[in-house]
Amino acid sequence: MASAESRRTDSVRDIFELFGAINRAVHEAKDPKLSATADSLIPGLMANPNWYDEIEGRYFPDDRRTEPNATRALSGIAAYDAAEDTGRLTRSQKARLLYGISVLGRLKSEVPNSLPDFDESKEDCGAALDGSLAAIAPTSVEALSQRQESAKNERSDFLALVSSEFNHPKDFAKVLQAEPVLAIRDNQELHAPLCQTAVVPVDGYQSVIVDTKFTSEKISLEQLKSIVNPFNWDEDYAELFVAMQAQTPELLPDGWRRVLETVRLIGDKTLRTPLKFFPSMTGELEAQMNYDLDMTNFDAGDKQVRVDRGFINMKVRNETNDPAQGGVRVVTRKVVHIAGISAFAQARLVCIGGYGTASADFLLGSAGKNAAKQLENPKPFDFPANEKQAGADAAQSPATPQATVPVPAATAITHFVPAAVDAWTECAQELTNGYFDVAQKWVSGSLSLTDLADYTTRLSGELASSPFKYLQAMTTPRSPGQPGRTK
Repeated sequence: MASAESRRTDSVRDIFELFGAINRAVHEAKDPKLSATADSLIPGLMANPNWYDEIEGRYFPDDRRTEPNATRALSGIAAYDAAEDTGRLTRSQKARLLYGISVLGRLKSEVPNSLPDFDESKEDCGAALDGSLAAIAPTSVEALSQRQESAKNERSDFLALVSSEFNHPKDFAKVLQAEPVLAIRDNQELHAPLCQTAVVPVDGYQSVIVDTKFTSEKISLEQLKSIVNPFNWDEDYAELFVAMQAQTPELLPDGWRRVLETVRLIGDKTLRTPLKFFPSMTGELEAQMNYDLDMTNFDAGDKQVRVDRGFINMKVRNETNDPAQGGVRVVTRKVVHIAGISAFAQARLVCIGGYGTASADFLLGSAGKNAAKQLENPKPFDFPANEKQAGADAAQSPATPQATVPVPAATAITHFVPAAVDAWTECAQELTNGYFDVAQKWVSGSLSLTDLADYTTRLSGELASSPFKYLQAMTTPRSPGQPGRTK
């Protein structure tokens, strides 16, 4: 019998396969209308047909799924949710699963014959669809029969909804709040951000920018601060973070802390990356956790990750401005390059695999756990605050000794990409959405000269104004030793 851990890995792979099946069906159909719709829902899909084969070949070379199948993927997810010893999907995994199913439903309505392995009228596909929709139910719905019954009752209404209302990524927010989804979720909204991605060159590497934004009315800033230190990440989110190991010394001359991170994205392969991090406060109502690749300790890692920087910004959001009361807004950003994988495949890997949204997963879950005293000895927000504290911890948990060299304080240029990427992402998404509006009208034969003129005007305006947005973002003053922050 497969272990719970292996089935957890399989569930991540099944979600990958779901998107791989979409990719395969769209490219094999060679239908302009279907291609335009698919690319509007998964931007970049048509220009990067080999991303799924690339990931399968790298992480499962001896057991490649060369022909991704939607029914098989959904059946695997349904089996995972039904097993008693596996736990449940994380919030972000549920969101990605629901997004994939929504894309399938939308494409099926566009060109009914385009997805032969996604036919709800067939018994095996219908059962797989019901079981996978049941997997998005909240963890509070413990009875499997209740989850599956709700999914079965709402399946038709859900597919009808996405067939007509789901045309762009921004429409997914309405899908999450729609009655069929709320019914499956026992009237609890699914608060889980999806990845917003862009690809930009950083230090000579094509790197993926992953942004998430989310709020919580229940979790407080103080709760987030109690678990957000990187030394807690392997306990916060053990499904992804295998280990967070201390390094010697733990404090760098510029005040940044050091840690060796090991993560498992999919399969048995891991990434081992030396990081440095810097916790800071802006008054009493806002906290930041910035991190970057620790090049002074690069040999301690496996050298697969060549760019790894970002931040977690947490701000009080309640009527009393009380950091101890529920109500917080969180903005996260991760900039990453993994060697040997194309940029678009990296984007799919970090989003679907959870690397890019891990902070959202563990912040939403572990802060509440710590309030209930379920985490063991979490490290405080600013740990280690000094060498004495670091040394005391090292005596309890021996560090991996590494030779170090002096490191200069961070500068504005060092971290310009995280600061500027909001402007870039906003521009790229606006132009992409506009392009597909035009493309859809063209393939349907309804494109007019007025439509073309309007899009040309928008395009010219964005291209003219964007350099000034980037310049402003890159030259915004920063505190010494900290990366750029988002507002």
